Amino acid sequence: MNKVSLKNSWFFLIIPIGMVIFVAFPQFRGMYDNYVKDEQTYHAQVRELDSLQQVQNPSMRVRNTISRLETGLPIRKRGLDKRRYTGYKTGGMLAVLAVMFVGMFGSSYWVKRKKSSSKNRQISFDFGDFTSDAIGQGISWEPVANSGSNFMSEHLKETRYGFKISSSPYMKFMAWAFFLVGLNYLGWSIVEHYEFSTTSLGFMELGKMFFTSGGVFMLVGGFLIVTFGSKAHIHRNRRLLIVDGIKLNFSELYALQVLEKFVQGNKSGSYYSYEVNLVTREGQRHNLLNHGDKMFILSDMVKIAQALKLPVWNAGVQ
Repeated sequence: MNKVSLKNSWFFLIIPIGMVIFVAFPQFRGMYDNYVKDEQTYHAQVRELDSLQQVQNPSMRVRNTISRLETGLPIRKRGLDKRRYTGYKTGGMLAVLAVMFVGMFGSSYWVKRKKSSSKNRQISFDFGDFTSDAIGQGISWEPVANSGSNFMSEHLKETRYGFKISSSPYMKFMAWAFFLVGLNYLGWSIVEHYEFSTTSLGFMELGKMFFTSGGVFMLVGGFLIVTFGSKAHIHRNRRLLIVDGIKLNFSELYALQVLEKFVQGNKSGSYYSYEVNLVTREGQRHNLLNHGDKMFILSDMVKIAQALKLPVWNAGVQ
């Protein structure tokens, strides 16, 4: 496998940083400054009302001013409180998105640094000949997974019991960002309800709030967190592999299959993705890895093959 040079993808960091510095931050700062200004005006009017209420024998003009302030100040206070909670929600969302972006970019940068590391060397690997094997001749070479990705979305990780295959940190940051953005909005909405509303939060009201103030993001994020969890486990001591919810003893495993597939994209463009599939002695296939980073998928393939002591069948992946 050839080294993949570090590309200047950090250059694209200018776009989100520029949006934050020159668009989002000034907008948020302007909202905050207006809020502070209006809050100062509110407190000044509170002091004015308190002073006017101390006047003995007030004139008609003073009485009208008192009436106007007594009517308007509660409305102004409620509006300020609403804007304060909007600020909490927006600030929380921006904080989550900032952490998500830093995490996603950091994980992507780590992947590229790992590829260009001096420790990275070409790996020689002898593939098995599936054309001379009865099971190899009988299995399909069509992809097991319909989807794919043009980056490393899954990886092999060593554990105390062996190995596990799970989503990359890049995907996990994205999943948790969805969940936390929704939780941020829903949490502040519940606090806001109890501060301003005199009615209790019943089941129907809570359900409506859930689906209108962040609950949908929480559901999507929760689904992605579960989906991006561990995909397969390799227990070396127990000589057991768990994939697709199925437990397979090492004695049932026969070979690994690596193949290339072309994914036709719509807006994101087309790209090549790769699969590493497990083949059992009965000729059944189970997908272990599925993403578009050929260097990493071949590296993980070698580790899996060595751990399971299985041959690897390859049809054209160089």
